[in-house]
Amino acid sequence: MKGRYRSMRPIGHAPLQRGIVLIDALIAILIFSIGILGMVALQGSAVEMTSASNNRINAAMLADHVIAQMWASDLSALSTNFQGSAGSGGTGYTNWLDDLDCTAQGHVYNCLPGVKANPPSINIVPQSISSSGNTEYQVTVTVFWQAPTDNSVHKYVSVTAIGT
Repeated sequence: MKGRYRSMRPIGHAPLQRGIVLIDALIAILIFSIGILGMVALQGSAVEMTSASNNRINAAMLADHVIAQMWASDLSALSTNFQGSAGSGGTGYTNWLDDLDCTAQGHVYNCLPGVKANPPSINIVPQSISSSGNTEYQVTVTVFWQAPTDNSVHKYVSVTAIGT
């Protein structure tokens, strides 16, 4: 009886393949792990893209904000109040610059990182309208920012005409 249960395979066949289920399970775990790592990498990339998008939106809103202030101000003093670059200019420019800087006290949102090192510029060029004799102003607002993880400075430019 001892010899009867010794081998359950037919004579002349290859030995049983032991451990194949374990190998299959390990390969499945490896493929699953690679998929999970890929999803984690995509998640990190998505967070980075969301942050960059938020900065672009803030740059556009802040540029539109200063243009709206220009529309509401006295047009004859537009260049005096709002023209500026490299951190110095009229009072409208310097007040707006304070709103841009995330390092300023009390700013948590709607500001841009790296503005202090890369100040914005506002260029105002008067243009005569020959048909009416009025003056129109071409305003170019350029906003720069650089997130701590960025290697390069980003720029948003808005050009508009202000006048009657």
